[in-house]
Amino acid sequence: MASSKSKLGKTFAWVLMTFVIIGLGGFGAVNFSNSDNAVASVGETEISSREYARALSNELRRFSAQLGQEITFEQAQAFGITSNVLSQLITAKSLEDEAKRLGISVNDEVIVTNLNETSAFQGIDGKFDKETYTFVLENAGMTPSIYEDAIRSETSRMILQSGITDGVKIPLHYLKIMEKYLFQKRDFESVTLAWKDLDKPDPTPTDEELKTHHKENSDQYMTPETKMITYVILTPEMLSEEIEIDQQVLEEVYAQRISEFRQEEKRRAERLVFLTTQEAETALQSIKNENTSFSQFVNERGLTRSEIDIGFRTKTELGDAGNSLFDANLSEIIGPFETDLGPSLFKLIEIREAKTLTFESVRDQLSEELALAEAITQIANQSQQFDDLLASGASLEELAIETPLELKEIAFFPGMEDSDVTKYEDFRTAAVAVSAKDFPEIIVLEDGSVIALRLNEVLEPALKPLDEVYQLVLDSWVSKKKNELLKDEARLYIDNGNISSLKSTKFEEVSRDDFSDETPPALLATVFEMNKDEYKVEEIGDKVAILRLINIRDGVSDQPEEVEILKSLETQIRSTLSQDLFRIMVSDVQKSRGITV
Repeated sequence: MASSKSKLGKTFAWVLMTFVIIGLGGFGAVNFSNSDNAVASVGETEISSREYARALSNELRRFSAQLGQEITFEQAQAFGITSNVLSQLITAKSLEDEAKRLGISVNDEVIVTNLNETSAFQGIDGKFDKETYTFVLENAGMTPSIYEDAIRSETSRMILQSGITDGVKIPLHYLKIMEKYLFQKRDFESVTLAWKDLDKPDPTPTDEELKTHHKENSDQYMTPETKMITYVILTPEMLSEEIEIDQQVLEEVYAQRISEFRQEEKRRAERLVFLTTQEAETALQSIKNENTSFSQFVNERGLTRSEIDIGFRTKTELGDAGNSLFDANLSEIIGPFETDLGPSLFKLIEIREAKTLTFESVRDQLSEELALAEAITQIANQSQQFDDLLASGASLEELAIETPLELKEIAFFPGMEDSDVTKYEDFRTAAVAVSAKDFPEIIVLEDGSVIALRLNEVLEPALKPLDEVYQLVLDSWVSKKKNELLKDEARLYIDNGNISSLKSTKFEEVSRDDFSDETPPALLATVFEMNKDEYKVEEIGDKVAILRLINIRDGVSDQPEEVEILKSLETQIRSTLSQDLFRIMVSDVQKSRGITV
């Protein structure tokens, strides 16, 4: 016990010194007097105003560091920090009071050991120095007796708390129950019935049945909340159609970018890598002697032609093999040459001659690019003018008359991205946020376009008329009806004892999480609710399964991963129970001893 006390006390000494030295740095920011009046008490144990001030100052400092800015006492109250700090202190004092009642304490030897091992109290020789000790505490507004009492009280509290939380043991029989449940396996058989197995025509609904299905499943046929929006837009493409680029400018740009239009001569080859140069030379000689072929070497390696194809490359990109490959004939095999991967043989498979794209062949492309660039510049120069007109009270309709902006309307709802304007994320964001009280303003889009929008009306979600969603409703009704009929047929097989006449699939030693296409989660959930020899019908998409439970195998954690899972769960349960016991005990102390604030 002495060792345990020493360890707990030592830990607290460090915590307390950090709390005292750092926490009091912000003491002046908290509006408390220097008095030692009690702000609260549990039983006979008080929380002094100094304790509360230190705790609150420390929490304010921590919270401010998280936010990246200082927070005021008023903000701390609004955030609930002040009440949280008091609540934490009351919990701590509840344990201290109970520790006193139970007679839990630590002797002077533990206190002395802690003082000797606290570096903040050590002199230059690394040993405890009484003057340093007194000086540090005075700067923190504490006396040795107050500090030592705090260590004694806190260590006692930690001993009590450890006794509560560390003493929780999970009963062995409970772990056995968990083991049996978690790792239980089941054997069952399943018969799958599809609509085609019934050899019946598709069911046909009456008009009344369709109307009823439409209403009963109205959530599937609702229009989303829709915003009726008027907007104006000007895109570079719209403006570029009216911009003509001078022939001389096009020719100058072509000359400046001529490197883009010159395609170097290239070769496409296949490369086969060997471990050594000698091995590569032997392979080349064997190919030349027609004892084998390049393709045979490739196949022996288990490679495909696409895996050895290095694509089109310039002479420089081909490295040591460049000159020889550019001099080689199609299908010729050359080498070996050193590469990054090792000695390699190359087979030439395609030649691409050098070519220069003429001005005429790229004229339209250049004209379009330059016109778009000029349009973006013009829109940027005019956007402030558009904004000024809106600010002066011009409507979107007037703006469309006086400027190149075009007036459009859209029925917008979230998730809509398939129109010319909803492809822009900034428009979608603005459309979601816009309200009736907002005034239109110019928004610059990512490609240089500009828009401004206005909310005219919000249409609430509504049930779509049956004639608009007729096919969807019909398909849904037919699907549902087929499943109902399939279930009825499955139950008939069970009731009449005709299951043996159907082809079944047996599943053995299936665990709760053995999910697959044949054993989806819903089906396994049903299987693990069944009793032995029980039948059940489970819907699986557009089919139904007739299930029979054959056997139940108790779970045993005989695999390493299962043992780890059980240990992890045991730890979680112990932690949860410890926390619950701690809360219950603190609550009981507070009720029996009384709290005064």
